[in-house]
Amino acid sequence: MKLLKDLLQKVSIKEIKGIITKKVKKLCINHLNVVDNSIFAAICGNKFDGHNFIINAIKKGANTIICEKFPNEINKNITYILVNNTSEAIGIISSNFFDNPSEKINIIGITGTDGKTTIASMLYELFKKLGEKVALISTINIKIINYKFLTKNTTPDVITINHILYLAIKKGCKYAFIEVSSHGIFQKRIFGLNFKLGIFTNITHDHINYHKNFNNYFLIKKLFFDSLSKKSFALINADDKYSSIILKNSNANKYSYALKNNKSTYKAKIIKKNFSYTELLLNNNFLKTKLIGEYNTYNLLAIYGTANLLLKINEDKIIKIMSTLRPIKGRFEQFLYKKIRIIIDYAHTPNAISNVLETIQELKNNNNKLICVIGCGGNRDIEKRPIMASIAYNKSDLVILTSDNPREENPQNIINDMMKNLKIKNFKKKLFSIIDRKKAIENAIFFSKKGDIILIAGKGHEKYQEINGKRYYFNEKKLSKKFLKKIKK
Repeated sequence: MKLLKDLLQKVSIKEIKGIITKKVKKLCINHLNVVDNSIFAAICGNKFDGHNFIINAIKKGANTIICEKFPNEINKNITYILVNNTSEAIGIISSNFFDNPSEKINIIGITGTDGKTTIASMLYELFKKLGEKVALISTINIKIINYKFLTKNTTPDVITINHILYLAIKKGCKYAFIEVSSHGIFQKRIFGLNFKLGIFTNITHDHINYHKNFNNYFLIKKLFFDSLSKKSFALINADDKYSSIILKNSNANKYSYALKNNKSTYKAKIIKKNFSYTELLLNNNFLKTKLIGEYNTYNLLAIYGTANLLLKINEDKIIKIMSTLRPIKGRFEQFLYKKIRIIIDYAHTPNAISNVLETIQELKNNNNKLICVIGCGGNRDIEKRPIMASIAYNKSDLVILTSDNPREENPQNIINDMMKNLKIKNFKKKLFSIIDRKKAIENAIFFSKKGDIILIAGKGHEKYQEINGKRYYFNEKKLSKKFLKKIKK
């Protein structure tokens, strides 16, 4: 339990109605989670306005309401805190509630269109293997040392983040790696957190439906680096054309990594590559890695640069441990069955699908087909649908358009959007449309022969399909193995 007056330290308050000497047991932004003596923060979201649930929160036991407008009926037993921005206020309040954890642990935030999950997860594994106690907040899962928590968003709400950081500190963690999404920045889910290091991977087409245009999307990413302090580091991909602008106005100590920009702090050169491993020179250090593709070399550079900046240990030791890192689930995850190669990848942006397909084309034998199974998510960026389909069509030998997570949309309408700009020469031979993703995977395997490669793109680590508000179990790796054994006897 904490005193309300202590939790309001540093909060910009317009007006208070009620006493601030009461005790607070819990912080909530969802009225369904409220218990006795809770603070309920009424946040104005895209779908719901928390102000409409103030009465519900009070009925469930909230003793304090954080709001941007007072409700029509004021309960004399409740304290109402009027602020300009509820999301910012609850960010500061949650930091105070959990004893300002971001000031006691080194937080590394990774942002960009692609690579966030791989970099965050690999940094977690690297630092752990180097003897550090670490925490991870990512798309795939939340971890404190080896303990796992469930996660729904790439970047959780600020109350959850502060709680995880608080628990991590209790366990002795010195570092926490957090994926920072554009939604997370825009919705103030990281507001009030003190980051030791920020990583910029790249910026390409994504989330345009949410941010309205690319410029807004870019500026949101830039906000993260604008907020970094003089004591922090910024590590950016210098080969991305927006890298110099992203650091404009940033007070952080600036470092960079690149494959092409020779002026970068951290540089790499690929020596050899195949489906099993990549050999490269990383700042003149030899590294043999299981991570495949040029885009993964960029990820490795970011990982190496972070370790070099934060850990005062021998470079050889960092490189040695990096060589033991393995690809994470759903990121170029591959297996062979009777010489048919299945690759499962989370690629769900134009740049990501292009990178994965180019990597496969570079590595495969010219006599073998590349079959791509791909869909686009429902209730998400419509503009990228035809772009992704065109990339898949142009860089594959055979494409099967299917559903991804259609959510509340009609999957056929999504596929129709994907096909808008396709210039199809041999429709029957080159492209198929199968709404049922399970049947799409089955047909891809049916069409394949020895030596062929099947890329199943878009869902990666996810073990479900989201259809009309429900999640149905869907394991692409298990399905693929099942169909391979059935069809390729």
